[in-house]
Amino acid sequence: MIHETYDFVVGEQWAPHLDREFKSKYMQDLKQKLEVCYTYGTVYPAKKHIFRAFRESQFDDTRVLILGQDPYHNGAATGLAFDVGNYPTINPSLRNILKEVNNSVGQTQIEKGDLTPWANQGVLLLNTILTVDKGQPKSHAEFGWEPFIATALNALNFRGGDKPLVVMLWGKDAQRYSHFFNMPNQLVLTAPHPAAEAYSGGKAGFFGSNHFLQANEFLARAGSDPIRW
Repeated sequence: MIHETYDFVVGEQWAPHLDREFKSKYMQDLKQKLEVCYTYGTVYPAKKHIFRAFRESQFDDTRVLILGQDPYHNGAATGLAFDVGNYPTINPSLRNILKEVNNSVGQTQIEKGDLTPWANQGVLLLNTILTVDKGQPKSHAEFGWEPFIATALNALNFRGGDKPLVVMLWGKDAQRYSHFFNMPNQLVLTAPHPAAEAYSGGKAGFFGSNHFLQANEFLARAGSDPIRW
């Protein structure tokens, strides 16, 4: 079941945590900015996919958070961080992510560039900025996404109970959000952004970080099923 708020749609479990934000003045201002951009320019992802991450991964079921920066600006963005869906080419970031999966936990289950199978297992693929203009990375960095993302992360942190959560923060932009996570049933992992391997000759530090292996080991210790990466 989905919950509708204005033009945006989030999963029913997320709605109680995000409704107040959707109704806030800053979010209404953000909506107006987006309406202009979508009307007169090209914005990614498609409007209907802006909040897709909050539909594919339910609040209660989220076991892993992978926090990206902003959507791909070349047309590959799908609303899930790092995912390219059925786009004909795989972006360097995702290519390096899948390479690290193969080196860390064995052959990835992902076919082409569709990460929906991860999301369906409770991997929240979220960007810190949810929209971008075509060909202009971080073009919506000043639009006001920060308080919305902060609310979502804060809700996860204080979810309660003994549900484990692994947080993967790749790159400095994502790592700025590390202070949101401070509960004993959480594992926070940091590494350089996977795209950095493309221009460092594979020596940036994302390769060999073993985040996917560490995540599954942590989940197993907490009594949770591993992610089928």
